[in-house]
Amino acid sequence: MQKARYDEFQVAKRHRYGHHAFFLTIALIFVNGFIKMNYIWADPLMEMMVLVYIPLTYITVMSAWKGAYLSRKDKNTYLYIPMFGFVALFNWSIIGYTLWDGMFVLVKDGKLAISSSILFTTIYFTLIVIAMIMRRVADTRIMRAEG
Repeated sequence: MQKARYDEFQVAKRHRYGHHAFFLTIALIFVNGFIKMNYIWADPLMEMMVLVYIPLTYITVMSAWKGAYLSRKDKNTYLYIPMFGFVALFNWSIIGYTLWDGMFVLVKDGKLAISSSILFTTIYFTLIVIAMIMRRVADTRIMRAEG
């Protein structure tokens, strides 16, 4: 029989944040419906991205910050921070380049523009990196206190 990859505490945390993200998604859908009765704030594709990225960011960041994102049995967990950090820096450079050239548009004709989708991806990866670094610092402090 294989050993469980995650302990019970990590699984319970993941379930808790999954429930939170589910109810956050339902609330966002209701709020979006009420807003759309009077005002179209984005194209359907951008609405979907916003409604998906907010709960996805919540569940991922909270799981990483509270220690339920990675298993303690995973090897090379220090590799994830530079990988996600590289993606975040690359996305920030794309935003900087498009701002410099004047191609980045957040709002167009009173709606959220498609070109703003890179901003949501960049925020997502940046918050993951910050949460993972904070978790590593907390784990290191705990290890020093125990040892």
